[in-house]
Amino acid sequence: MKQLNEAAIGERVTILSLQVQNPKLEKRLLSLGCKIGCEVCIKQKGLFGGPCTFETKGQYISIRNCDACAIMVEMA
Repeated sequence: MKQLNEAAIGERVTILSLQVQNPKLEKRLLSLGCKIGCEVCIKQKGLFGGPCTFETKGQYISIRNCDACAIMVEMA
């Protein structure tokens, strides 16, 4: 089990838990289909702790690196 921001670009992972502190962000992620058990693929990572972009269900989602730390994943 590792954090989403630790996954490599192009790696497919499955979400195990969403421990996001911001309720608005959690609601946004859930409404976009980013739930426990969902498979995501890391597409891009920003330099120097910049945003993390991942794909799930055909859509790209970009979140801050500190928020990606709160999403626990495992290899798909």
